[in-house]
Amino acid sequence: MSKSKLILPIAAAMLLASCGGGATSSKATLTSHEQKGGIIKEETSITFWSTFNDNYQSTIQEAAKKFMELEPKVTVEIKKESGSYDALKDKVIENLAAQSHPDMFVGYPDSVQELMQYGAVVKLDDYMNNAEYGWAADEKADVIKAYIDEGQSYPIEGTYSVPVAKSTEAMFYNKDVLIGLNLSAQDPTINEGKPLTEAYINNLTWEELFDKLCPAIVAYNDGLAADKKILQTGDKKTAVFAYDSDDNLFITLAEQYGYGYTSIDKATGTGSIDFVNDGMKGLLKKFYGYAHKEGTPYFLTKGSNENKYTNENFTAGYTLFSVGSTGGASYQKSDNFDTGVAKIPHAAGKAAKVINQGPSIALLDHKDENRRLASWLFYKFFTNVDNAAVWAINSGYNPIRYSTLDSEAYAEYASLEGKQPRTVDMIKARVSQYVTTVADDLFANAVFKGSAEARKQAGALFTNALMQESLTDDSLNKLFDDAKNNVLAKM
Repeated sequence: MSKSKLILPIAAAMLLASCGGGATSSKATLTSHEQKGGIIKEETSITFWSTFNDNYQSTIQEAAKKFMELEPKVTVEIKKESGSYDALKDKVIENLAAQSHPDMFVGYPDSVQELMQYGAVVKLDDYMNNAEYGWAADEKADVIKAYIDEGQSYPIEGTYSVPVAKSTEAMFYNKDVLIGLNLSAQDPTINEGKPLTEAYINNLTWEELFDKLCPAIVAYNDGLAADKKILQTGDKKTAVFAYDSDDNLFITLAEQYGYGYTSIDKATGTGSIDFVNDGMKGLLKKFYGYAHKEGTPYFLTKGSNENKYTNENFTAGYTLFSVGSTGGASYQKSDNFDTGVAKIPHAAGKAAKVINQGPSIALLDHKDENRRLASWLFYKFFTNVDNAAVWAINSGYNPIRYSTLDSEAYAEYASLEGKQPRTVDMIKARVSQYVTTVADDLFANAVFKGSAEARKQAGALFTNALMQESLTDDSLNKLFDDAKNNVLAKM
């Protein structure tokens, strides 16, 4: 997996954020700036707008301080302009006419695409590939491929965003109950008749989960005394398995099974709604059946849980599995059991796929080459080999470079040693170990006018299907057609 190697203890990595030394790529950047007294020769000010909290802001401020020492003609202003990504994007749009918008902003691809419609987003390829101040081949190859692909997933050819605060999904599970649980009496084929192990749970398919494991768990639970149940019942909905995002589940299933979700014609920039197909309809029928099992259901989503996050059911013992964002791992902590972390299930016989989440950075145009170049140089510096490791460790977001995943600094950060079960620190360490295993399993979707509505309708489609009293072919067809028509109305 690794394209380069960073060998640093955490203390040294933290020092790099403030003193700028370190691995070869950083020294090369430093020398390049020093030899020229800075690449930018005229007084230039750039602004960086984000939604980041004070802790994240301080890490960026430290990088900006060092960058301004290397580029003495450049002033970088870091501002938190909103706590909401949508509100931040709207504020950028409001400021476009007066040319008071930022040079850099943090946003999701749909926000970047909307700003592209105003001609405000800088195409980055010429900066990334420049022989003097771009990424060298090994630097570019070191950035996780899915993040580069996402930045090129827009209606127009080229790269229009670059990664900063990335996350994905993981399957959290009740480690105390499940590891060592022997279900051979219920189904001797589960884990070859052996007690459940971390390796088994980490390699589940949807078919193994719902056709074997869930029935066996329910049968086992039904045979226990009332005070020994492994699944609680009471004021929350009970199910074996829960998923916190209906839209992510729909999109992930479409990707894993290869049935199609959306796509884009780069020649015309037009999006295509591909999810109305027999494959996706068949999957929703199956998942409806899992969610409506008599007795203890196998399956629950946020949408079918009265729009309440299912991690609350999980931490209270009403489910044994909970799929949620790695960025929200702390919400999966329970005082009652130790939380394990594993890959989400995948389609049998297919490659593992897990959704790419989190905002990126786009550069916004002021028709000033010095501002565009200074913005690129700051992004490049902030995400070089050394600083990318510091950012991942300080922020908790997924590393954007393979070298960070392979580094000693990150391994120390992700170490379980000295961390106690049933703590947020333990869960975060397990998540950090987990993300090193899925960097090449990440996928992103095409971005176009209407893609945000497609995501919204995919989630609503899944929720509405699960909420049907009886899901017939006619009602399912109508749900799919309505969802597609709602997206087309926004395109």
